[in-house]
Amino acid sequence: MTDEVEDIEIDDEELDNAIDEEIDDEIEKESLSDGSGQAIPQIVSGENETEEVTEEVTEEIEEKASDFSEPVEPVEPAPEPEPEPAPVAARAAVQTNGMQTTVEAAGVPATPARPTLINIVGTLVWSVADFVINLIVGPPVVVPGSGVSAGRSTVKIDCGDGYRVQTDWYFPTEGQPDKLIYFQHGFLSPAATYNVTLTELARRNNAIVVAPSITSNYFACDSCSLTADQMHAAVAELFAGDRTALQESAAAAGFEGTLPTQFVLAGQSAGSILAAGTAGYYYEKAADDRKADLVGVLLYDGSAANGALARALDKLPADLPVLQIAGVPAVVNNGGEANAVLAEKRPGQFTGLQLVNGAHSDAFRSSIYGGLVQAFVGLVFGQSTPENVEAVQVLPQGWLTDMYAGRVFDENTRTGIYGPVGAPGTSIVDIPTSAGPARGYVLPGPASSLSPIERVFATLLHSINADDYAVCAADPAACNA
Repeated sequence: MTDEVEDIEIDDEELDNAIDEEIDDEIEKESLSDGSGQAIPQIVSGENETEEVTEEVTEEIEEKASDFSEPVEPVEPAPEPEPEPAPVAARAAVQTNGMQTTVEAAGVPATPARPTLINIVGTLVWSVADFVINLIVGPPVVVPGSGVSAGRSTVKIDCGDGYRVQTDWYFPTEGQPDKLIYFQHGFLSPAATYNVTLTELARRNNAIVVAPSITSNYFACDSCSLTADQMHAAVAELFAGDRTALQESAAAAGFEGTLPTQFVLAGQSAGSILAAGTAGYYYEKAADDRKADLVGVLLYDGSAANGALARALDKLPADLPVLQIAGVPAVVNNGGEANAVLAEKRPGQFTGLQLVNGAHSDAFRSSIYGGLVQAFVGLVFGQSTPENVEAVQVLPQGWLTDMYAGRVFDENTRTGIYGPVGAPGTSIVDIPTSAGPARGYVLPGPASSLSPIERVFATLLHSINADDYAVCAADPAACNA
């Protein structure tokens, strides 16, 4: 807009027409209404009165017209108001290839998606399977004389319409625990089946271990399952919020006191997907002064399925340790895919070790039914060597201490077992254990050597981690917002 405005010229003919129109309007206004809609005409006694009205109106209009002949200061136009966002009810979540997109129809309430027949039947079958497995496994038990007690309660996770899960707790009985570890089990394996692993994790690290048993339901319509982003976002809220749900769950399991503020997220196999995904969402949700409460992520032969690990690493700061204890690349870990993702996202950084002759079951230690469950897992996933079983406890003992001290990447002060990062399969370290020396390649370890047929089976196996039937899932980014 320019700073000067040209004078406006008044056309005499237009002015006369405007005067005539104003006179007509003024005469019409002389009519009064009696309130019933009938007009009462105003009686004009003579020509003089009409002339007086005409003169008054003419003077008024000429006065207004003269205002237009003077320069007018430019006026900035008022900013247009921003459009109001569409109501929440008008946003509909659409599931596409396991990822969430949002479709908005402003002002039009979205019709909630309903479970399909396969959701209903699949969830029913899966729920029965979960119930039977938990019934057979029973409550958590600890090895006598371990200095650890175990209890069970439930915790409410705000996923879907609300999701209450069975939760096992392990508490050191000597001294005041100073660490909190959230551990997530693998596919179709409730937390109690890891009872020896979790007892040792609590004992060796003076840590409270909380281990919820979350369904692996592949057919969950709301995507509230182990490997789904919606569940990861909801678990993150347990820590990003006021932690009342966790504190109440611990108390119900027999703990007296306040839970440690800082924590580590850990998981084995499919549980590692949740541990990594939850870490990423925690950094999105937590207040800036609470982000440092998460001191690290610990993965036991983790998976990169669903892209959860890659997305989490994109969200997390590079100085937050994400460390992996990997087995030999195999069908069950998709050829060591997680190792490759860690190397890609954190080039040149120490991200863990691949145990020589390591098995997927190294971190699965159970005394349930006299070791019968352990024997079955070893039969399916390969037998573990005694030194590797011990290494799975020795390595986290040093790493967790360094995570809580904030020195994992400080080569001068850290106390755990690490090694120099080099070309895949070229850097190897010794791991002293009570069962004899173990050895591990610094990640990335040796390249995967899966055959074509093994690749096919690996792809099929890991497709179970996709959310192909989550037709009525909410956008995970909006969970607890």
